[in-house]
Amino acid sequence: MTLAALAAAGAPLEEVSRQLKALDVSFVLRAEDVEVSGVRALRVTVEHPEQHVHRTFADVRRLVESASLPERAMRRAIAAFQLLAEAEGAVHGHPLEEVTFHEVGAVDSIVDVVGSCVALELLGVETVSCGPLPMGSGVVASAHGPLPVPGPATLEILKGSRLRWTEESIETTTPTGAALMASLTGGEFTEAAPPMTPRAIGYGAGRATLRRAPNLLRAVVGELDGKSGDVELLEANVDDAPGEILGAAVEKLLSSGALDAWLEPIVMKKGRGAYKVCALVKSTHREGLAHLLMRETGTLGVRHHRVGRTVAERRIVEVKLPYGSCRVKIGSLNGEDFVAAPEYADAARLAGEAGFSLPRVYSDARAAFRSIQ
Repeated sequence: MTLAALAAAGAPLEEVSRQLKALDVSFVLRAEDVEVSGVRALRVTVEHPEQHVHRTFADVRRLVESASLPERAMRRAIAAFQLLAEAEGAVHGHPLEEVTFHEVGAVDSIVDVVGSCVALELLGVETVSCGPLPMGSGVVASAHGPLPVPGPATLEILKGSRLRWTEESIETTTPTGAALMASLTGGEFTEAAPPMTPRAIGYGAGRATLRRAPNLLRAVVGELDGKSGDVELLEANVDDAPGEILGAAVEKLLSSGALDAWLEPIVMKKGRGAYKVCALVKSTHREGLAHLLMRETGTLGVRHHRVGRTVAERRIVEVKLPYGSCRVKIGSLNGEDFVAAPEYADAARLAGEAGFSLPRVYSDARAAFRSIQ
């Protein structure tokens, strides 16, 4: 439903499908226009020949990392699967890397999650907001046997987040949907949407018939208004977390909507070495990402203050090289291009496939861009 809503809001499904081919799994995306409660919506189905393949979190991460996806889409997808793996591990008592996905490891779930992240990138979405997720009731079948609704993994993912209980005797939020929304928003769900100017609206349709609500997911794509579009700097000094934990925190911040995130080495009292974890975030996402930073690093407080930015206009251009295609990010001021930066993921893939150095591919991509101007 997420992928369908984003496609209905303007993300070209053909381009999503093309980029997902790099996942090296067989699938076909089918889309059909439907009407739900008088509202025109899109229903997307993932068709695939694969049957009963169980993948670990490590397997899924390798699939995503080896695909030639936009950097932010890749980070967002991995963050969703990691959140899901952490929840499954907590429920079943397994280490993160050994968690085996059953339903979620299937091609349709992988395409749903990664496809939604690619669609967000195609729409140029920097931050995501979402209301409290609806919790149904009853029992649902799973590879482990019958499970209560909401599923144990769903509730584990949503610990610390606001929920909305419904009277629907059906699974209204799956673990996959919960992981995707929680990772994109930092687990901060609010009833009030941020002030914005809508530019596109899309509806994704589910298949079940609900008693008290239309089975629709609405995506509103737009520009944040006024102060809600302000940028703030989050900072936290951490002296008791290993480097891999801090590195993972930076990746989680980036995949959850931070505009940028980084580590700075510092010296604290008594000469103790430490790191300052920093993130640039939209003001509307400050609290959610501050909470995420505390959960991921164990810090007990996060400083924040508003900062100003002067930003260039940006666009992506795909150039053709003799040995493949490469996307190039273009920066411009007052309509004049001043920088062309090849996408690292594309350039690294081409360098490996063609046997060239990375600087050679960068140079060829920039030259190809100049030749089409």
